[in-house]
Amino acid sequence: MNETSSWPPKWLTPVPDAALEAGQGQLAIDFADAFGIITKDSVAGKAGSPLVLRGWQEQLVKHIFAHEDGGLRHSINLVGMPRKNGKSALGSVLALYSLILGPRGGEVYSVAAEKEQARIVFADARRMIEASPELSGVTNVYRDAIEIPSTGSIYRVLSAEAYSKEGLNPHFVLFDELHAQPNRGLFDVMSLAMGSRGKLATMVAITTAGVKADSTGKDSIAYALKQYGEKVANGEEIDPTFFMAWWEATGDHRELQTWNDANPGFGDLNAQSDFESAVRRTPEAEFRTKRCNQWVSSQD
Repeated sequence: MNETSSWPPKWLTPVPDAALEAGQGQLAIDFADAFGIITKDSVAGKAGSPLVLRGWQEQLVKHIFAHEDGGLRHSINLVGMPRKNGKSALGSVLALYSLILGPRGGEVYSVAAEKEQARIVFADARRMIEASPELSGVTNVYRDAIEIPSTGSIYRVLSAEAYSKEGLNPHFVLFDELHAQPNRGLFDVMSLAMGSRGKLATMVAITTAGVKADSTGKDSIAYALKQYGEKVANGEEIDPTFFMAWWEATGDHRELQTWNDANPGFGDLNAQSDFESAVRRTPEAEFRTKRCNQWVSSQD
């Protein structure tokens, strides 16, 4: 896939050019260029080599950090893409940037349904710090937390398993695999917790598609937000605080064109041969959700 076909995604909520120009996107991109590394061997390169953001990733970063009325335009950002498109590496850069160059006394959280999932993005951020004498010199790194003593800012790992989240005051929340949340409880807690930060705070939920209903039998939080994002993208709803970029393909999950349409990093961050192998050995529902970003009624 070439850069021009990777952006825009199928669903993109509108952001004025003025908000993009006023935002922190380029600063975040510069931070990624300076400190981002590939943390494990992959199609994208060897572990320890510089992380090179693709054009579509730079556009995504600029949209997430768009500014309006003196602060961040979006309080909620929903990003949908299949696995193996570099979402963990991108998420770790965004979280680390928000910790290092965010407000004094800032609170950054990696959140997921299970703590081990939340640790994936956090672990990538920790490796980036360990690879940089400059970042290592200003941070203290622990198992589930990174702190900056000079500013009082902290980056922690949270999950739905440890549910007492009272007293949090986040300015940046990285929600990994939102589709896996058993209900919307943790999402609502973190959304409300950001309230006192005003336009300094934002949540970025990077997820694949999944099943449409959660454990309560209602629409899952990820599916509900995806449906809402379509309305904002179509102009049925006007909500400048909500941003969505969603890659998907509705075609036959066994076809090359479907893989290409759904994956912004197809043939670049991931390999066509991997898809050709996976489609033969993976249950259809799992392949459609994880590789084509298609919603299914159940995992059966």
